[in-house]
Amino acid sequence: MNSNKIVVNNIKSWLLDNQKTHQWLAQEIGVSKALIGHMLNESRVIQPQRIVDIANALGLSVKELTTDASMKEERMTVQLRGSLSNRRSKMELERLKFAVEDYIGLKGSRS
Repeated sequence: MNSNKIVVNNIKSWLLDNQKTHQWLAQEIGVSKALIGHMLNESRVIQPQRIVDIANALGLSVKELTTDASMKEERMTVQLRGSLSNRRSKMELERLKFAVEDYIGLKGSRS
């Protein structure tokens, strides 16, 4: 599923769950109801700044708005062959794991 589809599904779901309309969302982010309609029927790709605006209006983080439910449960795994033979290689692996987690934002979601 592409990222625009994920965002659209999350917006539609939030609006339905919270009994809000396209008109309400349009007023919250300062655009026309027609533009919201185009974005939610996927005739227009939602621009990054609009994603930020919509996330703020819905009280969600951008990560929550752009993440599919299946993505929240799946964790990427890496399988290494062989073994770490010394203390330095173990430290380098820990440093790599930290850098990857920091880059993809897992550290913040665990807190």
